[in-house]
Amino acid sequence: MENKTEIVIANYIETMMKERRQRIFDSDTYIQQDNGDLDYLEERYSSLNIPHVMRRVIDDYIACLESRNERYADMSYVAGMGDAISLLKNMGVLNNNQEQYAVHAE
Repeated sequence: MENKTEIVIANYIETMMKERRQRIFDSDTYIQQDNGDLDYLEERYSSLNIPHVMRRVIDDYIACLESRNERYADMSYVAGMGDAISLLKNMGVLNNNQEQYAVHAE
């Protein structure tokens, strides 16, 4: 039963993260500017006359950076939720006996 509860909670958190990320992407002017810059730079990158092998290295490097940054953002979100829960527990707002609902981000 506990495992099913953790899966439900994890799925809910994942959904919340995706929705929050999309709202940030849609509303933040700096991210919108970065997205425009990325489109422009991608066009410039595509037009470069570089060997396929070099392009693959660059593409893999960019993909690795994106993957790492997305993972870091997700883990930061989960850690922030954990910090908020700990704060509420320490303030006495949440019952400290509900450990079975803890989600561990590893």
